Amino acid sequence: MKVLVDSDFLVGLFREGDAHHLNSLNLLKKETRAGSGLFVSNLVLFETATVLAHRVNMDAVRLFYNRLPKLKLKQISIDEGLENKSWEIFLKQTKKGCSFVDCSNLAAVEIYKFDGILSFDKFYPKSLKKG
Repeated sequence: MKVLVDSDFLVGLFREGDAHHLNSLNLLKKETRAGSGLFVSNLVLFETATVLAHRVNMDAVRLFYNRLPKLKLKQISIDEGLENKSWEIFLKQTKKGCSFVDCSNLAAVEIYKFDGILSFDKFYPKSLKKG
């Protein structure tokens, strides 16, 4: 299986006080045991670092950055095709406060044919969510 990870999952992994900390740890173990390929976009990495900086501090960001390679996530960089698809999905949204990064994750699922998303975000269809 190919699974995309979202920033709320990563924040949960790296922030012990986060409401999703234990769920994130358990999901990571489950997906690792199942042999799932875990993928992340560079936008999600930027968003995760920003959230950690706001909610915790820069030491938490440095810890995240230094421990990230141990997760063995395959990184997707946003190219022109993925950006265009992200804009297409984003501009179709009608609810206030929609996240461009979440829309880019949906675009990545479509383009790269991911089997699901490790996320706790209600934005994603239940059929995709692993969290």
